[in-house]
Amino acid sequence: HDANWWALMEHNAGRLPGTRSSWAISAAWFAFLAGVASTALIPVPSHWGCFIAILIGLIFSSIWLPDNGDTVLPFCTIIILPIVVFKSVAMGGLWSYSILLFVFVVIPLADFIVGVDVGNQTREIQKELHTAFRFELLTLLVAPGILGCLCYAAWLANSGGLSLLEFGGLTIGTGIITGVVGIVAGHELCHKASRLERVLGRLLLCSATYGHFYVEHTLGHHKDVATDHDPATSRYGESFYEFLPRVVKGEFVNACRIEAARLRRNGLPWWHNEIPVYFLVSVGIALALACLTGPLAVPLFVAQSVVAVLLFESVNYLEHYGLERRELKPGQYEQVQPQHSWDTACRVTNHVMFKLERHADHHAHAGKRYQTLQAYDSSPQLPAGYATMILLALFPPLCRMVMHPRLLAHRRLQVGQVFRHGPSPGPSLPKLPSTSSCCGSVRPEKAGEKS
Repeated sequence: HDANWWALMEHNAGRLPGTRSSWAISAAWFAFLAGVASTALIPVPSHWGCFIAILIGLIFSSIWLPDNGDTVLPFCTIIILPIVVFKSVAMGGLWSYSILLFVFVVIPLADFIVGVDVGNQTREIQKELHTAFRFELLTLLVAPGILGCLCYAAWLANSGGLSLLEFGGLTIGTGIITGVVGIVAGHELCHKASRLERVLGRLLLCSATYGHFYVEHTLGHHKDVATDHDPATSRYGESFYEFLPRVVKGEFVNACRIEAARLRRNGLPWWHNEIPVYFLVSVGIALALACLTGPLAVPLFVAQSVVAVLLFESVNYLEHYGLERRELKPGQYEQVQPQHSWDTACRVTNHVMFKLERHADHHAHAGKRYQTLQAYDSSPQLPAGYATMILLALFPPLCRMVMHPRLLAHRRLQVGQVFRHGPSPGPSLPKLPSTSSCCGSVRPEKAGEKS
């Protein structure tokens, strides 16, 4: 692979432009999802081993399922996470933490075995899919789904049948659901023009006590990405442990600054500030859960929010690590381009996270729906999916060992640019193989015109 992905398979590299899914492909994905959903009926703890074996077998078997990008069914695999979380809690004991093994062992293995999907769509198909309601409907359904998961988790916490150890597993599992599915779907919805989508997107962010992210991300991050003004862009050599407090504090402060500027600009009084409203919504969700299920819902909600934010910010750490936009003159930067975001083509993770890993196209066209996001030749490539890279980020020396050769090779392509953090390309740098192109993806000027 030109991009040196850690993957066994490469899907759709030779797919002809305009290829569409047949009814047989949709039927195969429907059967796959029916199999996944049916694992929820397997009784535990009596058949725990059977449950694990069937679920993992199904995930790995998806390697044989074609995906031309025009069916919504592959994205419905998000149901796997709540199934694993609540089955693990039902198993009890240390098995309550099985979701950690699933996310950081099974998913990376699946990304490696199932492989990468480098297929793109023609402009005509992108236009058609952009208005296909089935994709929008799935993201809209995430909001009641997440609230349902929170209700069920709160009921389990107050049922009296969980030990402190199992309560911890339930909390972490719930945070993974709201972090991987809730915040990611909320991020997708917050970029859309529909009022309903934006409202549900902010509700999903509030389910993880991160409503202010809506303000900072849409009005701050997308404007300042890959500059020192953006708290969500990790810098060359910055470890995740250094990045985390900076981004959590920076996003909140930036959101408050942006909202205060909006009030001044429009001559509005202080009570029109949206930031306190988002926190009040989060408090309202926690109190509603407590009223419905019991007092343990409050610590559960707070703790799962912490887990969700930690998980989401670990993804933020990866998406722009060490990438910088040229400063044309003091305070003015070049336009955001695909080379300012890390992409990765891992199929399993892209299905679970609404193609968030095709991040360069998201920044190039923020209003694009997830099903139409394309891959770019000029975007640097992470070697693996987010789950694998998060594990690496927890060990900074190992993360730098993997990322810096790729980052420096990418920087060599930015001819004449002087970087603000870390080395700039020059004679002192060894000539490294290019990792910025990905087999089968399109160049920015031809995005959507060929597969």
